[in-house]
Formats: sequence, C-alpha cells, structure tokens
Amino acid sequence: MKRKVKYNILNIMLAVISTLLCVTLVILAITINMVIKEKNPQEDNTEELLVKNTGHKIFKSESKDYISYIVEDYDRDLTYTWQFEKDEEQNQAISKNIEMNVNLRLSIDALTKDTKKIDNEIRQNKLIVTFDHVGELPSKATIRINVSSKFDDDEKLYLYYYNPTTEEFEYIDHNLKVEGGYVEFTIDHCSDYFLTGAVVNEAINNPKGVNNIIIVLGAIVLILIAVNLINSKK
Repeated sequence: MKRKVKYNILNIMLAVISTLLCVTLVILAITINMVIKEKNPQEDNTEELLVKNTGHKIFKSESKDYISYIVEDYDRDLTYTWQFEKDEEQNQAISKNIEMNVNLRLSIDALTKDTKKIDNEIRQNKLIVTFDHVGELPSKATIRINVSSKFDDDEKLYLYYYNPTTEEFEYIDHNLKVEGGYVEFTIDHCSDYFLTGAVVNEAINNPKGVNNIIIVLGAIVLILIAVNLINSKK
C-alpha cells in the first residue's frame, strides 16, 4: 500500500514537472518571438493575395511600420516590392488609392519614346525603370528591384529621373548599394527612372560635391590639352 502511495506521488510530481517544463518552453518561445519582432519591425505579420491575373500576382503584407505590395510579374519575368511607411493619417488613403487607382506594375529597359531618348543620350551602363502608373503617388514609396543583370553586389548606384516636360535628366539620389542582387530607392511619383554606377554629367541638380568634382576634372582635362598643344609647337 505504501509503495502504491509513493508510486502515485512520484507520478504526480513527474506530471507537475512536465507541465511546468512545457509552460516554461511556451513562455520562452513567445518571448523569443517578441524579441525578434522588436528587432525586425519590418517583418511581415499578415499577408494576403490582392490580385491574381494570368500575367501577374500582387500580395499585400503589413508589419508594424510598413505596408508592402509584392508583385510577381510572370509576363515580364520580374519580382519587385513597393513599400509604404505607415502613417495613421495616411493609412486609409494609401490602401484605398493604391489598391483602387495605382497600377503597381513596372518594366525594366522597356522600349518607349522616352526610354529611347535615355538610351541614346546616356551611353554609360544603366538600368531603366518604367512604371505603368504615371504621376504622383499618395505617399512616398520605396521600390526594391533586382539589378543583378547590370550591376554587381556592393556597387554604389546613382538614381536619375527623366522629365518628359523639360526633356532633362534630374538627379534624385546616390549611394544606393546593391545587396543580394537587389537595390532599393524611394520615389514620390512615377515615370521613367534609371540607375547607373557613375555620375551623369548632363543631369541637373547633381549634388554640389559631384558638380565640384566634374568641374575639377574638366579643368584638369583642359590643362592637359593646353600642355599637349604647347609641347607640340616646340
């Protein structure tokens, strides 16, 4: 009888210990998950299929700080992401306008009247990004696209915009780093943009530092030409 009582007590103790261990593991798992989410605020915690056509799919996902739209474009063999920073006053407008009024598709090195002008006048290595939507966006968007066909990892890129009204190239951003074949850049309106690994001398609004470098290089070239001319006359 005593052995049976001891056996029952032992079983109860083992059951309690097992229960406590399971509870501890669950709490530990929840805690680790919360820490990971705090360290990675952009991690998506919801995702839904927004559009499904024969040529492409669009997925919408949300995280603590961002609303993202992932486009899988089978027709154009492209996958890219639009990311909008969350803002309480703009959230409803962004979701409504983007989903109802903005075409999220884009093309790489498409042949249009404007891209032909870019290609003809900008001879250096470049990747042209053409958006199907034209005009302002409801909020600034960060675009993430694959550029591995033109640029190497760790390469620093410049972003330029072609203004069809003025027919000029406008500087937008620089020091955009290629990581894992992808690069990210931020825009507030859609049209034709291009990425390149070198300064575009013909562009307007280049940073002052870049302009100074161009001026210095130009002066050096002129000096070298003058020296060569003087030497040739001797």
